[in-house]
Amino acid sequence: MPPPTPGPAHGARSTQQERSRATLERILAAAEELLETREFSDLTMADLARHAGCAVGTVYGRVPNKESLLLCLHERYMKSGLTGSGQVFEACLDTGLEERVQAMCSLVVDFLAANRGVTRAITNYLFAHPSEDVSGNVAVFRRDSTAAFRQAAAFLAQKVDRRVHDDPQAACEFGLQAAVDVAESRIVFGDRSRIRVKHSLKSLKAQITALVLAYLKHG
Repeated sequence: MPPPTPGPAHGARSTQQERSRATLERILAAAEELLETREFSDLTMADLARHAGCAVGTVYGRVPNKESLLLCLHERYMKSGLTGSGQVFEACLDTGLEERVQAMCSLVVDFLAANRGVTRAITNYLFAHPSEDVSGNVAVFRRDSTAAFRQAAAFLAQKVDRRVHDDPQAACEFGLQAAVDVAESRIVFGDRSRIRVKHSLKSLKAQITALVLAYLKHG
């Protein structure tokens, strides 16, 4: 009986895995760039392959369909958002409500401005699939986003006066939701709005911070 054919060395497997991950990262980065100027529904795998500088078959080898592509983009999106919020938590550990709200609202505005296309794609996808029975991915999107949102609200709630809000967590979830909704309407979906009032990112941060603070401090 001939000896078994040896498999690839561990180093070779590691190199192959690293190349595969690098290729996927290049594909996802290309998708993010393309989504800045077009809708997700208009994005084709051929366009993505050209922009990423690889073959269409390579794209399908990493993301077999567009829903898988969106799931991978969402994973990167959440990881980036959680990293940003973690940095805010650490930097504002010894601060009061005003500093925490200002830092969180600044993070919301900067994050949406840096991820406008992906935010739009994910939001539109969820809007088109209101039932979690349609796809397991919808449940993943909602679960992860809600968990991160509640964690951020809990961080603010630590500094809310219970004489103003007897349920600080609920109040902070409402205030933070208002901040996200306003920022999304201006940054992500501003071209759909009937109201054509523009704000610089600096002005938007200040206005949203003032809005949330007024509610949390005075009810």
